[in-house]
Amino acid sequence: MNKILGSSLMISAVLLATSCDKTQSYADMLKAEEKAIEKLMDEEDIVILKEYPADGVFKENEFYQMDNDVYINVIDSGNGNRIGTKRQNVNARFVVRFFKSDTIELDGFASSRLPVTFSYQKYSDNYYIWGYDQNDTNVDAIMSSFICEGLASGLQYVGDSSIVKLIVPFKVGPTSFQSSGEPLYYTKVRYTFEQ
Repeated sequence: MNKILGSSLMISAVLLATSCDKTQSYADMLKAEEKAIEKLMDEEDIVILKEYPADGVFKENEFYQMDNDVYINVIDSGNGNRIGTKRQNVNARFVVRFFKSDTIELDGFASSRLPVTFSYQKYSDNYYIWGYDQNDTNVDAIMSSFICEGLASGLQYVGDSSIVKLIVPFKVGPTSFQSSGEPLYYTKVRYTFEQ
């Protein structure tokens, strides 16, 4: 019970910290997000590549903008095992940072945190993601609330045991942050495939 209450309080605090004026239009949220991403890129000295590197190697500050507008930097592309057409369970640990209006960071690598687990599958040219089982007692509800298209989209380019950084626009971010227009910076994501 304390775990559920603690998780609820943490999610409420994050939502409160990232809430915005309810009269803000979608266009206004997009403009605010664009400014926040530009500011982040200036602060981090980020360079946007026009094409994904042929060898898959990125410098620390180089990012590539994917078709869904998520920016990716590949630190380690993994062990060569990639997701095919079969549904794959993926464990992810990550550090996620809110950066638009305030800087709040959650560390999924902390020893008290469980990895989040989601299922991912490729159909033709599209990828699909399924979230976690909310009835599972071994779920870190706070970190699992960050499962979204943006978090999983790095798997288009990397595989098992990979590490990436992602800048995720709110439109492909967690549902709970879409209404506030809050983009996220996953400063480190490690994907591992369940066998």
